[in-house]
Amino acid sequence: MSAWLIDIARDYLWPDMEYVIRIVAAVILGGLIGFERELHDKPAGLRTIMLICLGACIFTIASELVGGPDWNSTRIAAQIVTGIGFLGAGAIIHYRQDVFGLTTAATIWAVAAIGMTAGFGLFALATFGTLVILVALLFFDFVEHWVGERRDIQEYHFITPKTDDTIDRVSELFKNAELGVRKRGYFEEGSSLVFDIVAMGSKINHEQLRADIANSEEYTLRP
Repeated sequence: MSAWLIDIARDYLWPDMEYVIRIVAAVILGGLIGFERELHDKPAGLRTIMLICLGACIFTIASELVGGPDWNSTRIAAQIVTGIGFLGAGAIIHYRQDVFGLTTAATIWAVAAIGMTAGFGLFALATFGTLVILVALLFFDFVEHWVGERRDIQEYHFITPKTDDTIDRVSELFKNAELGVRKRGYFEEGSSLVFDIVAMGSKINHEQLRADIANSEEYTLRP
């Protein structure tokens, strides 16, 4: 009787349990990454990231189950890579000169890879990949913020009286503030020149320059 039960468990329950373990692993690993995204209040949060990882895992498992001996199990999995690209593209927003959502899109793409890896039963690789993703999101967020503080891009709109050396004075103004001018435009308005300048540098230097312009009698900031 016991041998019969063991045969049933081995033949019917254990194979399914293996796939259950893969799905649970995908949910846990995707949940860890999603939790980090939720803490940072990102558009793709806990549930979204978890479902992406789960979906990629189930698709991968299904590609193994529905195929025969001559079926290439990577066919369906390969389409996950293509399909997830459309989902990631929807998370990217372009506003004026800035692009938002690239990290979210990249996270979606990477999480799908974790789900696929778990779906193939490669738990060590999936776990290690999850740890690397978390390190990239947590640690390099501070690095990116540190760099961003020193490479901040801001726009300046101001007016100044027109003289023979106006352009040279404006160039010297930004040079002394240690800000790199990336784009400069100007036009005449009566006896004055109106400047539209895009500059890059540290936030401290931007704040100091704006204060200098506001306190100067030569320049008048415009909104």
